[in-house]
Amino acid sequence: MQDIERILNEAGVKPTAIRMIVMKEIIAIGHTFTLSDMEIRLETVDRSTLFRTLTLFLEHKLLHEVDNGSGSKIYCRCECRSTHTSHIHFTCTSCGKTFCIKGIDTSSIPHPEGFTIEETNCVMKGICPDCTVKN
Repeated sequence: MQDIERILNEAGVKPTAIRMIVMKEIIAIGHTFTLSDMEIRLETVDRSTLFRTLTLFLEHKLLHEVDNGSGSKIYCRCECRSTHTSHIHFTCTSCGKTFCIKGIDTSSIPHPEGFTIEETNCVMKGICPDCTVKN
């Protein structure tokens, strides 16, 4: 729990008991998740508290939101706080999981002249390695 407290403090988030529990669960999940996923995993924490905590974590760049085209908010732990960059996500069309693809910087994607890019959201879709092995 000391590591979690340090993570929150470094992000400028007061480490309350609920926030520490939520961050511990986010780390345990290890991949993208939805608010519903968190509700199932932390059934003693009410939905509004979870939503407010996730929103706070987004504001402090502890999380980022992934738009995979499903219409649902999907969250992923952001481990690049100091050098926060847009990156590519991959959604498996077989199992439905969405993964952060690290190491591919989207800032090199050409953009139209005169436009200022604030954020890039790029999602690849296909079959993840686990589903490829199953098939």
